[in-house]
Amino acid sequence: MTPNQRPRSACAANICGVMLAAALWLVPGAHRALAETQSVIDPTEMPQPPPPPAAATKKPVQQPDAALKHERQRAEEEQRRRAKAEARALAAENEAAKLRATQQAQQAETAAKEAAEKAAARKAAEAKAAAARAAAEKAAARKAAEARAAAAKAAAARAARAAAARATAAKAAQAKIAAEQWAAEKEAAAREAAAREAAAQEAAAKEAAAKEAAAKETAARETATRLAAAREAAERETRSSRAQLRSGTVIRDCADCPEIVWLPQGEFIMGESSAANGPRHVVRINYMLAVGRYEVTFAEWDACVTDGGCRRRPYDSGWGRGRQPVINVSWADAQQYSAWLSRKTGKRYRLLTEAEWEYAARAGSHASYWWGNDAGHGDANCYDCGSRWDRRQAAPVGSFAPNPFGLYDMHGNVSEWVEDCYHDRYRDAPNDGRAWTLDCGASTDTRIVRGGAWRSPTHAMRSAGRSAASFNYYDNRIGFRIARTE
Repeated sequence: MTPNQRPRSACAANICGVMLAAALWLVPGAHRALAETQSVIDPTEMPQPPPPPAAATKKPVQQPDAALKHERQRAEEEQRRRAKAEARALAAENEAAKLRATQQAQQAETAAKEAAEKAAARKAAEAKAAAARAAAEKAAARKAAEARAAAAKAAAARAARAAAARATAAKAAQAKIAAEQWAAEKEAAAREAAAREAAAQEAAAKEAAAKEAAAKETAARETATRLAAAREAAERETRSSRAQLRSGTVIRDCADCPEIVWLPQGEFIMGESSAANGPRHVVRINYMLAVGRYEVTFAEWDACVTDGGCRRRPYDSGWGRGRQPVINVSWADAQQYSAWLSRKTGKRYRLLTEAEWEYAARAGSHASYWWGNDAGHGDANCYDCGSRWDRRQAAPVGSFAPNPFGLYDMHGNVSEWVEDCYHDRYRDAPNDGRAWTLDCGASTDTRIVRGGAWRSPTHAMRSAGRSAASFNYYDNRIGFRIARTE
């Protein structure tokens, strides 16, 4: 090798080393291998700069053979060094390849680990999602079960309410049926009493017709009308005398019957001038009339129940029975009692008509009460009459003074049913004492109540005072008094 070739070999060796170093730095982790490779290279083996010219070194000129030999040695040495460098470069290249392979293996391992981790994470997420779905399904199933249980409970509650409603409806229907049966029984009893009264009236009419026929026959047999007239006058005089003798007489037709008082015949002006139910009218009582001395008592009513004539045993409101006036009885109940008395005695018992009641209450007086226009103090039992029973209860019958006809408690104590239907005015009312029953209907049967009660104000117990109630109504303020006619 010539001296001019050495610099190029050294330059090539330097360039190879720089390129190798750059390649190693570009590969991750290759700088460690480069450091190890650089530690192997001996700095003393690097190419040496060319020797200075012979003139500059000022050495003696050698012999050509020796110089040639030296040059050859130097070239051989240079060749050995180049071979070593190439060997080292090759080794470094192999080492770099190994490093790249290692790096690639590490990258592959890292990628595999990441893939495994991702797969594991995906499986964990899927497992978590499956667990969440299972939990949601379980919760949904629980909620569905709870909803079904709630629905079943609600259905049971609805069924219980429906059963209770059906039971209530059934009870109401039974109560309605019982009430209708009771009303039907009362109506039947009233019809029966009315039929009996009609039959009695028909019998009386037949009897009167028979008497009239007998009188005509007698008159026909008598040939003198003057004698017949004289006999009739004599008979009227006898009846009048008999009536005068019996006026004020107290009798009792049976041991359980109420006491009755025969009233005198007469007339009176019915109503009041200031009353809204006018007009006032004259009423004549020209027939034999006996009126209950007292209001019918519990003892007398209970006798009717015991004998089977009265179906109800009314409540006494805790005031006792005996001589207490019977209360909690309806107009229809009073009709039952009157019919029983008629059957028991063979006499004609009934309720007073409204006109008869006012005639009996006035007892010849034209004032508000039989004793005057002032309600007084302690003369009757009402809301503010001054008695010890006021506003508390009914008093035993006969607790106050009788009126001039000998009748007790015509004012206050208990109100009394009479025979008449209710009419708001007296226009077209009978003037002979008969009951005013025009327009009485089964569905709107309202009857007159007279006399006021223990809880009534004083003006309600006036002789002309009036009130009314349905024929089947009753409470502890209403009783009744009976009458008897020949």
